[in-house]
Amino acid sequence: MKPLAGIRVLDLSRLLPGPYATMLLADLGAEVIKIESPMLGDYVRLTPPFITQPETGATISGHFVMLNRNKKSVALNFRNARGKEIFLRLARDADILIESYRAGATDKWGIGYAMLRAINPRLVYCSLSGYGQSGPYANRAGHDLNYLALSGLLAANGTVHAPVPPVVQIADLSGGMLAAIGCLAAIVQRAQTGAGMFLDISLFDGALSWAGAVLGAAHAAGKKIARGKMELNGGMACYNVYATRDDQFITFAAIEPNFWNAFCQAVAREDLMARAYEYDAVAEVAAIFKTKSRAEWLTFFETIDACIEPVREFSDVFSDPHIRHRQLISELNVPGFGKIPQVGSVFVFGEKNSAPPPQLGEHTREVLQKLALDDAEIERLEKAGVIKTLATREKKE
Repeated sequence: MKPLAGIRVLDLSRLLPGPYATMLLADLGAEVIKIESPMLGDYVRLTPPFITQPETGATISGHFVMLNRNKKSVALNFRNARGKEIFLRLARDADILIESYRAGATDKWGIGYAMLRAINPRLVYCSLSGYGQSGPYANRAGHDLNYLALSGLLAANGTVHAPVPPVVQIADLSGGMLAAIGCLAAIVQRAQTGAGMFLDISLFDGALSWAGAVLGAAHAAGKKIARGKMELNGGMACYNVYATRDDQFITFAAIEPNFWNAFCQAVAREDLMARAYEYDAVAEVAAIFKTKSRAEWLTFFETIDACIEPVREFSDVFSDPHIRHRQLISELNVPGFGKIPQVGSVFVFGEKNSAPPPQLGEHTREVLQKLALDDAEIERLEKAGVIKTLATREKKE
């Protein structure tokens, strides 16, 4: 049994941060019910790149597939009066609720924390927003790049010439992790007190937390951050990315003296031993790596402990033997699309079998029937646009 078996999560979030948080909770065994708009669902369903079924031409968002395994989808308009009643009934039995709207939005719709606490005092209610529920920026719109810019992380990332947006959404993913951690801590406290709580999680706060070590070090040294020349950002010979003779790249991370000295001895450059942390030595080490191809260097260092690894393309990652051994890559059998490779659960609980991401409204009927709604009412609600079920959509198709 997984640790969160028996925990029910209502997921009102969309796009990346919230769905990433609830995916982690689902991987830990929680029942995650994804509450989606009957018309469009989670916007990430519409986000490219798309995986196409060659025979039918049907498409599914690759982002949606990677973020929504092991979840159920209930297509429900909770802003409708009857839809809201149904939602409140779901909330009575929920352990965790995660929403990602702007500050004050759920209060306006009558599903804020105060309302839900009155009907379910044990509920852990997590508001995951860009800038948090209070402060001068609380009502600003924003995305990952904005949060990184304001936290200082963007200014520190990139080359000496200009900041460079990172390839992954740091604020979104760190904020999603903070939400999951906060929810788990609140569940632990609830076991002691019997009461739930409100969590105010900010994506900007997540980015600032990650920036803390860099900002703290710069402040302590009394200097401005020198992008591209910081200790772990291109500023040390022993910790850098180097091009090889065949224009491939190698990572070199010999921070500790024993690794650096092993490298210097192996390449017959003992004169560099005292210069591991110098920026001026980067060019000399770069010239060394330019003398062989990447394959030659990897063979050369097979038996030498010097923290040297190749820079891989994403396309090469899926075949990595260590990743395969750890079962970090799995295949989701998505109906209509076959087996789609994905980065699976990072939690080790024996078998890592995952359910495919839900189709919009796939579990609406199942969940509402558990609330004692009969088929006749479900049909009426669907005709009124309050809900959507998978069966009706299949008929239309």
